[in-house]
Amino acid sequence: MSDGVQLLNQNILWPVVLIALLLLTVFVWKEWEQRNEKRFWIKSVLALMAVASLAMIIWRPATFQEETKGKAIILTKGYRTAQLDSLRSIYKRIPMKNYSPGKTLSILEEADSLFLLGQGLETYDLWQLDDATVSFLGAGPLMGWNKISHDTNIPLGERFPLFAQYAQPTEGHWAILADNGGNPLDSVVFGKAEQQTVRLSATTKASGTFVYQLWEKDGDGKVLSKEPIPVHVEKGTSLRILMVNTFPTFETKYLKNFLAENGHEVQVRTQLTKGKYKFEYFNGASEAVYGFTMDQLEKYDLLILDTDTYTGLSNAAKRAIEASSRVNGLGIFVQPNERMFRFSKNRFPLGFEHDGRTETSLGQAGETLTTYPYQFETGVRQQPIAIDSTIIAGYVPMEKGKLGSTVLQNTYQLVLDGDEGIYASIWTQILNVIAKPKESEMAFEALSPIPKVDEPFLFEIRTLEENPQLENSDGSPIALLQDASLPSKWSGTQYPRKIGWNQVRSVKDSTVMFSYYVFGENQWSSVATAHTIQANKRKFGTDKRFKGKSASSNGSLQPISPLWFYVLLLLCLGWLWLEPKLFP
Repeated sequence: MSDGVQLLNQNILWPVVLIALLLLTVFVWKEWEQRNEKRFWIKSVLALMAVASLAMIIWRPATFQEETKGKAIILTKGYRTAQLDSLRSIYKRIPMKNYSPGKTLSILEEADSLFLLGQGLETYDLWQLDDATVSFLGAGPLMGWNKISHDTNIPLGERFPLFAQYAQPTEGHWAILADNGGNPLDSVVFGKAEQQTVRLSATTKASGTFVYQLWEKDGDGKVLSKEPIPVHVEKGTSLRILMVNTFPTFETKYLKNFLAENGHEVQVRTQLTKGKYKFEYFNGASEAVYGFTMDQLEKYDLLILDTDTYTGLSNAAKRAIEASSRVNGLGIFVQPNERMFRFSKNRFPLGFEHDGRTETSLGQAGETLTTYPYQFETGVRQQPIAIDSTIIAGYVPMEKGKLGSTVLQNTYQLVLDGDEGIYASIWTQILNVIAKPKESEMAFEALSPIPKVDEPFLFEIRTLEENPQLENSDGSPIALLQDASLPSKWSGTQYPRKIGWNQVRSVKDSTVMFSYYVFGENQWSSVATAHTIQANKRKFGTDKRFKGKSASSNGSLQPISPLWFYVLLLLCLGWLWLEPKLFP
């Protein structure tokens, strides 16, 4: 199949055209005396064909040809032998290649319709199959811990929640969370199920970097496996929070109690009747606030309003709140009700779409939460807040500050059901993101979920420095790439060499650093495998059919053989040379 004709030497198109016209003009002038004879027109046509053939030899015309390649098999870790034997019985002498992480797949030079067996390619190698059609056949079922979810950075004194999922558990075995000294903190017994999700938690008691442990024990108390749980416990800073409601609600009651118990300075104003308010103060707050001005709001880190209070603000109060967010970084959180989701962008900056769903699952925890039947619109300006890939809230930047809300409702029911850990995780994540940010020269974010030794660890930083410089634990510089659309955002890649805690720090200020944990080869192996399988499924699909290009082909420009033009040129010139001798 071809797709038109292109000239490989198109850059000399017009010089060749001018020379060809000149040659034809000379020929016509030379034979002009015979213009009344039939032979004149025959020789003119032959001369035109000769000049055209000569031009084609110089221009080198080519056509786009689709070259069909063959099929091949790529074997990755965990492939099933029976599956391989079945393919080899169907496709005789089909070539095979064992995949090695980080190495180029040379088999792509001879085949581009691939059967991918096993767990798949590592995420950093998936780009190699961008131009191939792939049938991802997968691997056998996983066993052991295949999902582990926890917050890496935990404020001192707060509970540390851990959610994990075990595939093919043995009934009567135990999942145990132990501290870095090997002291058990929490435990859950496995039941009879194909897979079981466990929730464990503990309270942090000291700041620093620690490695907790997730154990599996049998019924006799023998430790069968240990998985490291890296945690960075930070000295928490209390927030100054102002909550304003038009009437008391259970949601506000449990939220204020949670904030006060975690040491935050909380002031609550609840309207009783028109012009009359009830004030509550926790952890040192004492000043009554009746109106909103920039001077009054400057000392707060977070302002929590219910929807009725937000919509009932006077123009002056609303301008003061928004100005305080833009200039001072005040975080604004609006507690939702059904009306809020129907507001236009002029009344409320967040956008929503009606999806009809009234429940969502909290990622790996498997916890079902009640939601309003809306979801956040996707947009460049609007940013999501998620826990383990489940979007629970969102916000829009307000220069230095943020304004956000959530689609969750009646989260206090989690406390009533005994799920205080999930409740704390939800509200800690939401309010920490929206509250006034800490003054920091650099903000780090890890992009690689499970760093391994000698594998690429990707991260991002956000900084106002014009030319940030970073180094690793050994003092070697790390190259950074600036985002073209967001100059304050930079990305880097590091290849860690040691297991355990590693650091990336600023060259200009060594106190500015980012710690990340590097796992050993046999640590979190089932979790890493599950990540790899999911990445390959997203890339290639799960329907067992080739996915990629519409056909197993590779296209390239192939020049037309010049032999055809040489033959035509010789025949035309031969006749023009022979004709005067035959017909003088």
